[in-house]
Amino acid sequence: MAHIPRKSLIGGRWSEDGEGEEEDYQLEEFEEDGGEFDGFFGEDDEDDPDYSGSERGGQDDIPIDPALSDGEEDEPTEDESEEDLSMDLFNNEMEDFHQDLKAAHGFRRRRPNGGRRAVGDENYSFEVRSLLGQANQAYAFGKLDEALKAVKQIIQIEPGVYAAWKILGEIFSEKGDKNKCLLAWLTAAHARPKDWELWLMCAKMSLDQYGPDKQSYRDQAIYCYNRAIRANPDNIDAIYDRSLLLKDSGQLTKAAEGFVMLNRLLPNDMGILKELAGLYIELGRIPEAIDFYNRSVEFFKSTGNADMAFGWSELNIFAELYCMEKEWAVAIQTIKSLGRWLYGRAEEKYWDQINGDDREWDEEDRPRRCLVREFEVDRFPKESYSLPLELRVKLGLCRLRMGNKDEAISHFQYLQKTANSNYNDLFQEVGDALYECRAYEDAISYYSVVVEAAEYLDRKLWFNMAECYRGIDNIEDSEDAYMTILEAYPTDEAAMMQLAGIYEVTNRKAEALELVNEIIRIRRERDAAEKARKEALASGVVLSGAEGSEAANENNTAMAFFPNQPVRERAKRKKAGMLTEVERAEMDAKKTEQTTVKFKKLEFLRPAAEAEDQLAIKDWLDTAGDLVDDFRNTRALYPQDRNLKFKGFMTTAQRRAMAQGQAKRIEKMQSRLQETLTFQDDEITTEHLTKFRGLDFDTWLYIFMQYAIYLAKYDNFQDAYDVCNAAKEANVFFQDKRRTFTIWITWLSCAILVGDSESCSTICRWFMTSFQFTTETYSLFTASITASKNGLEVFHNNANQKYLLRQIKAMDQAITGKVRVGAATLTAVDDDGNKYVPGDVDVGLLMLYGHILASGRSYISALNYYTRAYAVLPDNPMITFCIGLAYLHRSMQRQSENRHMQALQGMTFLFEYYDMRTDGKRKSEEKAKGPEHAEGESAGDVDAMEIDSEPTQQGKTREDNTNWEERQEAEYNIGRAFHHIGLTHLAIPYYQRVLEISDEQAQAGKPLMGDMKWEAAYNLQMIYVTSGSPGLAKSVTVKYLVL
Repeated sequence: MAHIPRKSLIGGRWSEDGEGEEEDYQLEEFEEDGGEFDGFFGEDDEDDPDYSGSERGGQDDIPIDPALSDGEEDEPTEDESEEDLSMDLFNNEMEDFHQDLKAAHGFRRRRPNGGRRAVGDENYSFEVRSLLGQANQAYAFGKLDEALKAVKQIIQIEPGVYAAWKILGEIFSEKGDKNKCLLAWLTAAHARPKDWELWLMCAKMSLDQYGPDKQSYRDQAIYCYNRAIRANPDNIDAIYDRSLLLKDSGQLTKAAEGFVMLNRLLPNDMGILKELAGLYIELGRIPEAIDFYNRSVEFFKSTGNADMAFGWSELNIFAELYCMEKEWAVAIQTIKSLGRWLYGRAEEKYWDQINGDDREWDEEDRPRRCLVREFEVDRFPKESYSLPLELRVKLGLCRLRMGNKDEAISHFQYLQKTANSNYNDLFQEVGDALYECRAYEDAISYYSVVVEAAEYLDRKLWFNMAECYRGIDNIEDSEDAYMTILEAYPTDEAAMMQLAGIYEVTNRKAEALELVNEIIRIRRERDAAEKARKEALASGVVLSGAEGSEAANENNTAMAFFPNQPVRERAKRKKAGMLTEVERAEMDAKKTEQTTVKFKKLEFLRPAAEAEDQLAIKDWLDTAGDLVDDFRNTRALYPQDRNLKFKGFMTTAQRRAMAQGQAKRIEKMQSRLQETLTFQDDEITTEHLTKFRGLDFDTWLYIFMQYAIYLAKYDNFQDAYDVCNAAKEANVFFQDKRRTFTIWITWLSCAILVGDSESCSTICRWFMTSFQFTTETYSLFTASITASKNGLEVFHNNANQKYLLRQIKAMDQAITGKVRVGAATLTAVDDDGNKYVPGDVDVGLLMLYGHILASGRSYISALNYYTRAYAVLPDNPMITFCIGLAYLHRSMQRQSENRHMQALQGMTFLFEYYDMRTDGKRKSEEKAKGPEHAEGESAGDVDAMEIDSEPTQQGKTREDNTNWEERQEAEYNIGRAFHHIGLTHLAIPYYQRVLEISDEQAQAGKPLMGDMKWEAAYNLQMIYVTSGSPGLAKSVTVKYLVL
């Protein structure tokens, strides 16, 4: 056959005479756009020359008698109009048939509507058109091999013929070769890129062939979906399927972009939002998911929530998003407000004003819900005040995170009432939350429900249960929990280590050593298997099945659990024998030498540690920790441990050891257990009466106390408390009063250092009990509490108030001899060991109790104790000052019966305090001279209420021995008192005197300690501002308050 010049579509351009025939068409056409595809089997539209009439099964190429095309149209009818219509239809069908027949034999098909030729309307060569007709005809008659031969000839001549590739795919499909069919249709789709339906078909076929060993088909399906969406951007199904595939392949960002596209096409579709929220959670873009939900909520609120499109499950997801962001208060508000809206109670907005509890969702109206004034009983159905269990639990979790445990437990009780195994996930979630909040007993009750209903063992759950039992000192159940884990996971190193720790502290050290040796054996076997595997990979050798599986299993300790998996038999080892006297002496000498070396290291590191060198501090802590642990593990120093099965966990060493790595921690534990079993130091010999390991006990005490202070300052203050407690329990320390006092004062120093007011209060009680009715102990209590955070709350709590009241009753009982109900026991002893019985009233105790009452605004009760102290020490300015303040504050309370009289009484005592601070020495001298001399000069005295002399004059006549700090303090306090009751014009002169005293002393080169000029200047400028004197306020501010 002669060569016919032809045009072919290669790389998106037309080439003459086979240009580019040698190029790979599938690769070059992979990114091209082109014509459209409207139907199955090559049918594009009515003017497609490639292939036509596919709906008629390829019969266009067969010479058919027109009389046989449609028999019904040849039959005449009686109705003329129907006969004309039938003839028109017949003529149209015949016209279409002849056009299709011409196109099948290579003739150009006429475009009925004219217009521009689309890609695919190419005018192929006569040879290609002829072969297309033959291929269609052969395929129609089932001659697949003949059709395949014709199609291959077309592709060799013109690789870009869409219909040829389409028919080729159909042929392979008929033969059952899905892979080749897919490849053919992919090529056809590249020939006509805008045929989105064909792209979707290729995507689905790719997914049908997707499997574990054919990962590339998933990427191919994603590519096909991309091309389909490019051709038809609004195809929702394609976008959705592609997004799911991207999510499955780990391309979360692109998957999220797909769901955002779907959200634009289908706004407020909660199914799409749910998928999008899940992706944003994994991407850490939770605020964006919250924004989408907020927009949907606003939409449904404004347009109506038809068919509950936004329901309880959507609210649960919405609230969970806020919980993940730890916005507990917002989550609570969202659950309550949207729950109210879903029930049709959106108008009850007054519930939003109640923030401390969730009484709105109580099961019954009484007792709490009826206390709300706006609440109307029976206005809404009772069911509208109940939440779904999932949301109620979430509400409780939020309350628990905010510290409101009681309200949280009230919500969790609804879960306990269900006792339904379908809510096991909620039980475990509540248990985990309570475990994190250290509510161990409550957590156990919820974990127990999960354990009873679980079919398989959850390792994390049992670990948490073991920790909970340990937290409540239930060592037996904690041990059982770890044993349960080991029954399911015999090589679980974490459980074995925890169990070994339990054995060690309960003096079952042989069992502990057995477990530690087992851990070391497992680790060595695993390391050997891993080394062998790496060597085999490096040499290209593949391990045998048994060896490979064993190595894999050893390297994967978190295997699936089989319920009845037996516990691996451990090799039994004989208990180590006792050492001889010579070996004991050698071991003792070795330990003593090690202790001496470590102590010298501490002394060497101390200067750098005191200079706050972080590396030196870390090294010092590690070394001191080893010494403290060695001391703590010597049973002879803790004889009381012998009769106790479980005393408690020494967590200090455990926490610090965790930072050193598991391997080192196991080795140290093994060494310690071996030494303990072979060297039983139950008794301290004569040479050890004053020393241990070569160090005297005062040095050991120094190591303990310095270690505790460094822990509180640089590491964990709870560890510091543990160290102090361990030192307190050692018999060589608690039998010595001086050492005991040192331990307690160091413990208090650690609490003050970290601002732990609760611990300060507890520790100070030891001082107030051991040194009963000693004023210094009450001063120590006040000083330590005020130096810590939240001191005021702890200062006037009920526990301290009741404790001090019992002490006052004990003091009164001892002095008066009358029995007082609720009096404390006398606990203090003198130097001779006899009980100390107070003979006089301790003013410090009375004043401290009065301060606690006054801080709780019980001023009348406080005055009872202030006046008792005043009767003992009437010349004490602090007592007088406190009485004046109590009267003054009481006069400002709403319950005051005669506020003017109380204000006058308060100012009287305050001016008496003022006189003591300013003229205390002169008045004491007058009292010493006698009442006659005092009377003679009384006429010249200035009334305290009218002190308004010029401060400069007073400064000139004042004696040199005036205490200017006390003078300034008195001036400020009187000014502040007048300011407090609203007499600002009387407060101004006193504030001014405070400033002038500060200026005078500064000019004289004697700056005041605790200068109060800033407080006075601030109050003075406030008075000037509120009284309409901005100029004076500015002058004071510029002079004293601007840095």
